[in-house]
Amino acid sequence: MSEDISQLEYDRVMMRRALELASRGIGNVSPNPMVGAVVTDENGAIIAEGYHRKFGEPHAEVEALRQVAGEDLSKGTLYVSLEPCSHQGKTPPCADLIVESGIGRVVTAMRDPNPLVNGRGNRRLREGGLEVVVGVLENESRKLNEAWIHFIKTGTPFITIKVAQSLDGYIALPDGESQWITGEMARQYVHTLRGASDGILVGTRTALQDDPSLTVRYGLAGRNPRRIVLDRSLELPNNLKLFTDEHKENTTVFIGEDMSEAPRAYELRDAGIGVEAIPVEGNPDNLRLDLVIERLGSMNLTSVLVEGGAAVIDTMIAENLADKLILFIAPKLLGHGIKSFQRLAVDRLDQATVLNIHSTELVGEDIKVEGYLK
Repeated sequence: MSEDISQLEYDRVMMRRALELASRGIGNVSPNPMVGAVVTDENGAIIAEGYHRKFGEPHAEVEALRQVAGEDLSKGTLYVSLEPCSHQGKTPPCADLIVESGIGRVVTAMRDPNPLVNGRGNRRLREGGLEVVVGVLENESRKLNEAWIHFIKTGTPFITIKVAQSLDGYIALPDGESQWITGEMARQYVHTLRGASDGILVGTRTALQDDPSLTVRYGLAGRNPRRIVLDRSLELPNNLKLFTDEHKENTTVFIGEDMSEAPRAYELRDAGIGVEAIPVEGNPDNLRLDLVIERLGSMNLTSVLVEGGAAVIDTMIAENLADKLILFIAPKLLGHGIKSFQRLAVDRLDQATVLNIHSTELVGEDIKVEGYLK
């Protein structure tokens, strides 16, 4: 480490590298968090790196420390973007391995909110005689794993709503045509969002109107998310791509509990398609979206991207079920059509839904606005 840079500044540089490594696991490690690790020697030079590549495979710390097994690490530092685990899961406790490695110092970005860890990993390291520093680039670490943190704390998936609209606020023409309001780069960005999500959800009308595939294309990283479609009364025909393509077994249909014994429900199950029945008490005409989200959490989905339709999106926002909104605004004026967020109409300004803006940027010719809803 150069004498011209402080220890804290250098720790931030190394942690930034650990976070960069962690992000390579996007779309592949859920329901685990994305974690990266860097090992430096007594002079601050990087001698090993690792990241959690896939759920069930070695954790970041294990991957990095394996590369320097048997070396004298007593004056070295391990940088890891999340507190090392202290419990037996699909892999042994990382905290024990770190102590056994003989490394002298560990720097972590944040404490693990998982009740199974939550400080126990850091305590195990300190009990083993290691110097432990916590909180370096904590905000950046929390942002990277915001969906996983939400899931750990609530047991429900982090819900991101994606909306594409014209400059004058329309998401489709009067006949429902919406392909394509936004440009090529914005559409490609949406596939990046899909690859980072455990599930992607659409309503009945969107499935009928667009017959979407809901897969990750453009050769982007990440696995295809579980395809979730709401079909309260089993209205959707069996010729949709969701029910016929090579990924049909990756489709789950949410229906009303009163439809669970319908012949069509058995047809879907026989075709290898998941069918989840939701109680309809108190809302006989539509599925209760809060119960849908709870069920998705029980299926171990930590993040869900909602792509439509208007009724589903507006209901989720109105009922405080959504966490983030990503709005693409195309430089087009349609003049008429289906308005975005029409069901959120208020009588007074103090009733308006308020977005906590995180970022705005150009994606090709379109404006992307990203913000949090609660």
